[in-house]
Order: sequence, then structure tokens, then C-alpha cells
Amino acid sequence: MNRVSLRFFAFIIVLLLAPLLGQSPCLGWEGLTGRFEEERTDGGFYTILDDRGNVIHRTAHKLYVGDEYFTSKNLHYRITRIEGDCAYAEEVTNEKESPQKSASTLEALLAKAADSGARKNLVAIYHTHSDESYVPSDGSASVYANGGIFKVGKVFAEKLRSEGFEVLHSLRPHDPHDANAYYRSRRTAVQLLQKQPVAIIDVHRDAVPPDVYEAVVNGQKVTKIKFVIGRENPRMSANLQFAKELKSVLDEIHPGLVEGILVSRGNYNQDLAPRALLVEVGSHTNAREDAQKGVALFADAFPEVFGITGVRPEAPAPPTNRGDWKALFWGILIAGGMIAGFLYLNTGSWKGAWERFLDFFRIEFGGKKEGER
Repeated sequence: MNRVSLRFFAFIIVLLLAPLLGQSPCLGWEGLTGRFEEERTDGGFYTILDDRGNVIHRTAHKLYVGDEYFTSKNLHYRITRIEGDCAYAEEVTNEKESPQKSASTLEALLAKAADSGARKNLVAIYHTHSDESYVPSDGSASVYANGGIFKVGKVFAEKLRSEGFEVLHSLRPHDPHDANAYYRSRRTAVQLLQKQPVAIIDVHRDAVPPDVYEAVVNGQKVTKIKFVIGRENPRMSANLQFAKELKSVLDEIHPGLVEGILVSRGNYNQDLAPRALLVEVGSHTNAREDAQKGVALFADAFPEVFGITGVRPEAPAPPTNRGDWKALFWGILIAGGMIAGFLYLNTGSWKGAWERFLDFFRIEFGGKKEGER
């Protein structure tokens, strides 16, 4: 057997272990994080327009051709060109009749498998941009490491608890607010996911004029919310499905609360879980109190989506990574068995297989040439 064959089996090992590497804060899909999760830093924002010049949405998220937007009325648009501050989009399809477009069968199975150990009554909350604040209430758009967004997250957590959920709310700051913030918050997300929450929510606010998110819902003044999904992650379909499920429920119980769903180029650490969302709660120009009211209404969707009755569940079990180590052990064992079987078939004996195995390391790491001992 030549070096090409051995390298092929080394590649097989990588494929078998790849799903486990995705859970690491230092390995796996992290290379995608931080590349495109940018926001406008010049104080400006993008306006998404349809082919008739009608305003679809405005956002400070940096937009790219190929990004998509689902409006509050479930109209689906894809951005085809960007000129200055204007992003022009074409309608893809009208999803009014089926707001919960299902993920593919494969995606659904992967999500179910990844979610098999999750606790359906446990939700994790964190804040990548921990400086984000609300000018009318906090006096500034940014408060280093202690933004008003923490208070919005606190209301969200308290409302979820009142609905019967256990909540892990991380107040860890990830400042500064730069392109590396998602690298820093990834470690927080990984640690939260070790406790197996059914969903993990990264709470943010946008940076646009106040009217974009202002709303009166069920008779009270609130800010609307928007879901952001990273389209450069392997769980994009599952994350999008989760956002659509939440929106469908909210459209029934709190119509007008959801501004839309932005499917943006980037990762946002959403490769880590099938129900990972970034949620924008208002803008820096809105009052934080209105954002707190809006996020409390957002929490009302969770009991129906997850089938929680409102009875306070038991405290979550201590975090453990035994399952990860067990999966890693079996992955290595299976890969080793495949290689051993292949070498045996090619040499006709276990002794010959062992010699071939040692040859690989002599050649690759010992500087030997093929045929040398």
C-alpha cells in the first residue's frame, strides 16, 4: 500500500471526527466566525429596496449580494446588487401560505440528532456585543462591558422563567465591539451549550432610526424584534426553521412584533447548535424600556414552540462532557478498525499490517523513504 492510500485513511479519520471539532471554541467552523459579521461603523445604515423602490427594511448590518430577508408579511427577498447605502432585492417567493417552510429531511434529522440530549426547558442567553445600549435611556449608544442590552436580556430571562423555563443568562462581556467579538463570544456559547439548552439566543440591538422598530402591540408601545441567521454555517436551515417557528407563533399571539428575518452572510456562532439565534431588540435610538417590553412579548412564544406548560422545572443537572468524550472514543475506535481491516486485506497478515502502519509514520515523520526501515 502506498502513501496515497495511507493519506486517504487519515482523511477518513478527519471526516469522522469533524462533527466533534465543531463543538470546540478553537477548532472546527470558527474560521468562518468574524469574517462577515460586521456592522456599519460610520453611523450609517443600509436600506433594502424592492424593484419598485419600496422600502423593505433598514439595518446597520453589513449586507452582501445573496443575503435574504423575510418581511413581517412573509415576503421573501434576495439582494441582487448594492449601490452605496441602498441594497436592491428581488422577491423570491410569497410564503404567506406556508410561513414555516420545513428544512430538508437531512437537515431535520441532523437537528434532531444534535438535539437529542437537550433539555427542552432550558434556554441560554448571552450577548456578543456587550456594550450595546439605548441612547434615550442609557445616555449613550455604547457602554463598555456594561451596556443596556444586559438589562434587556435580564427581562427576557425573567419572563422565560415565569413561563416555566430554566435560564442560563451570561453577563460575560466580549468587548471591544469589533470584528473579533464573535471569536470571544464563541467560548461563552460553547460553555453554555455544555449544559445542553434547547436553544441559545444572542441578544443584540440594531443601529437605525427609531421608526424602524417602533410599534404598538396589544395596546402597548414596544420595539419590534428581528431574527438574524448566518447563511455560512452548516446548520443554517435548522436555525432558519427555528426562527420561522417562533415568528409563526408570535404572528398569532402578538401580531406586529416581528419586523422580519435577515439571512446574512456570516456565521454568528450558529454552527454550534440547531436552535441558535441572533435577535435584534430595537435600535440604539429607541428607549430601552420599550425594548424590554418587546423582548418580554418575544418570550411568550417559547412555551408553545417547546411544549412547556408553565410548571417550574427541576434545576438543570451539572454540566458534563461525558457524551462528547464517548463519541470521540467511538469515532477513533471505528476509524482505527477501518484502517486495520484495510491494511490486513492488503498485506494478508496482522504482522504485515502493523509493519505498514509503522512505515507510514517512519515516512511521514521520520524522514525515511518508502522501503526503508
